[in-house]
Amino acid sequence: MEEINIKELFSFYFSKIRLVLILILVAVLIGAIYSLFFQKPLYESTTKLVLTGTTSGAGSTTETGITQNDLNLNSKLVATYREFIKSKTVLKEVIASLNLRYSTEELEKMIAVSSVSNTEMINITVKSGDATEAANIANELAKVFSMRIVDVYNIDNISIVDKAEVDSKPVNINIVKQLVIYALIGLVIGAAVVFAMFYFDTTLKDETQIEKFGLNVLCTVPQKLDERQGKK
Repeated sequence: MEEINIKELFSFYFSKIRLVLILILVAVLIGAIYSLFFQKPLYESTTKLVLTGTTSGAGSTTETGITQNDLNLNSKLVATYREFIKSKTVLKEVIASLNLRYSTEELEKMIAVSSVSNTEMINITVKSGDATEAANIANELAKVFSMRIVDVYNIDNISIVDKAEVDSKPVNINIVKQLVIYALIGLVIGAAVVFAMFYFDTTLKDETQIEKFGLNVLCTVPQKLDERQGKK
């Protein structure tokens, strides 16, 4: 592989800085057009649940406060509940209740369920192209899940801490951040193009390159003289 002179590479790069700047501007322009006119915005809404003291039976109203046994049970149930929320049984009921156009598989991809470390709290987050729809789905999921848990486990230990609210700001569009990323992409492309031009350039630029082939330099033309002749 041919050795690359770093000094010559940097010198060549700066001589092509205008080309690099043009490529950066092109990348930023294309990125801005995509972000403003073609990128589909996604909205996110989250509802927060907490596992409380257990109450036996769907119709029981007995409440003795949360105990250590409740805490131990709830900590074990958090992982199970996270999977239960995204079960087909719950998703089908949500789809029917809200008259959604999604299949259970499509709806599941829109949902993220997470638990807060070392707590009995569960977050249900929904992303959708419609801000109102995202909030409605998150709230309905919490509602249906709470009812189905009573049916399956015969315990009522779910409370809704925060209901999902409509967020008018898309989570996947940040114009300033995206333009910076597009500018960096343009810079990388520009650097790659200049490097390719430098690497594959086979023209002889000075007498040292001629001497590498074992040839003798008979004479050189001063740069100023060469420029004056060019003007003529």
